[in-house]
Amino acid sequence: MDNKNRDIIKSRILWTIAMSLISVLFIMSVSRKLNNHVSNLVVKIKPIKGDKDLMYGKEVEKMVTNYLGYDVTNSSVKELDTKDLEDILQADKRVKKVEVFLDSKDRLNIWIVQKQPVVRIMDSKSVSYYLDEDGKRVPTARYAAIRVPVATGEFELFDSTFYNLQKPSKLREVYNVCKYIASDEFLSALIEQVVVDENKDLVLIPKMGKQKILIGDDQLLDEKFGNLKIMYKEGLPREGWKKYSVLNIKYKGVLYGTVRQENL
Repeated sequence: MDNKNRDIIKSRILWTIAMSLISVLFIMSVSRKLNNHVSNLVVKIKPIKGDKDLMYGKEVEKMVTNYLGYDVTNSSVKELDTKDLEDILQADKRVKKVEVFLDSKDRLNIWIVQKQPVVRIMDSKSVSYYLDEDGKRVPTARYAAIRVPVATGEFELFDSTFYNLQKPSKLREVYNVCKYIASDEFLSALIEQVVVDENKDLVLIPKMGKQKILIGDDQLLDEKFGNLKIMYKEGLPREGWKKYSVLNIKYKGVLYGTVRQENL
C-alpha cells in the first residue's frame, strides 16, 4: 500500500472517530438537557388597545400550575409537553395566538396575543360579552371593563355564523359599525354606546354632548362618519353643543339636526 492510500485511510479513521465523539457528546448534552429542571416561567402578553387587558401574567402562571399539578420549576424539560400546554392556552376564548417554547436557559416562555374587542354586547337575555376584530365572541374580563362601545337594544342573540348569514342581521350591523369606530381615533374617543331602537335603526350615543346620532345602518360609513366629523369639528362649535337633540346621518349625502324644544 502506497503512502497516499495510507493517508486516505488514516484520514477516514480519524474523521470517523471525531464524528463518533461529537455524536456521543451531543447525545450526552441532550440527555443532560432533558433531565434539567425548568429554571423559570416567562409570560409575555401583548397589550390590547385601551388601559385594561383580558388576561394577565399571574393568571397564566396559575393556569400552567393547574395543568401540571405543581410548580413548573419542579418539572424536568423532558416531562414538559409544550405542544399540549400550547393547545390548552389556545383554547381560552380570550387568546388569539399563543407560542410556548423552552429557550437555551431552560426557561419556559409563553407568548400570548390577546383578542382585541371592538364592542361589548348586552343582549335581550342580559348576557354580556365582547365581539373581537374578527367577529369572535369573547368573555368579559373579570378584572375591569374594556373601553369599547356598549351595544344594547333590538338585535338577535349571538350565533357563531352571524357574520356570514344571508339574511339581514342587526348584530352584524352593530359589529360592522363598531369595528369601523375602533379603527378611527376620533370616533373611538367620541362614541360610548350603540343602541338598536324600536325602528331597528342604529343610534350612537356620544361621550360628549347630549345629542344622539341616528346612523340607521352599516351602509356608506365613510360618507356618514365623514359628515359627522365635519359637524363636530366645525358645525357644533359654531351652533352650540346643546342646540340639537338628534344629529341625523342616516340618509345618503344629508346631515341634519333636530333642534331641542327649549331652543325653538
